Amino acid sequence: MWMPMGIPMAYDVMKRPGAWVREQARRRERRLAVTVGFGVLLMLLTVWLALSLRAGLAAFAAAAALYSVARAAERQGKSAARWTYGGRSEEGVGETLNGLRHEGFIVMHDIEEPGEGNVDHLVSGRSGVFLVETKHRSYELQHLRKAKRQAAKLHDELGIWVTPVVCLDQRRGKPPYRHDGVWIVCREDVAEWVRRQRNAQLPFARLAAFADRL
Repeated sequence: MWMPMGIPMAYDVMKRPGAWVREQARRRERRLAVTVGFGVLLMLLTVWLALSLRAGLAAFAAAAALYSVARAAERQGKSAARWTYGGRSEEGVGETLNGLRHEGFIVMHDIEEPGEGNVDHLVSGRSGVFLVETKHRSYELQHLRKAKRQAAKLHDELGIWVTPVVCLDQRRGKPPYRHDGVWIVCREDVAEWVRRQRNAQLPFARLAAFADRL
């Protein structure tokens, strides 16, 4: 794809946000469907064995296995739901950040990071370079550590300071603040917050060279 200044950029900057997370959610939904199907078969087997007077022990074993499958299905269901919510949040935050493109910012989504899964969003423009990790409503310390690690790796690759940010999609009314070196910003504030920052600007040619290596 061609960008300003006539410099080609291999990365598709029109890539929709949240694609990687949506794929993880679909995988978990498929596992859940398999588990539920297996559970139905076990339930039928349990009923059949329970109706046989000479199969009491087998029926008990089948019932115990059915209980284990039900617990596994419950865990997988919760996991799939979390990834689904995460995908929706990434889409929402990504679309909000995409609005900055009209002001000359480059916004990239779903950048694969070996050993880290992916970088949710990378924003580069006149106010600096920002790594944005999306969360639905809250965050944990491990999310802060991940954001700082990824920002440090991008700093090494781009040769410029990268500000780590955790953006909360569903939190409202709390102004941006720093926690353990990471900015915590609500979705409703993130675009304006990025505009107000005053960090070193990354030359586009360097960003294009980075994108070519993805």
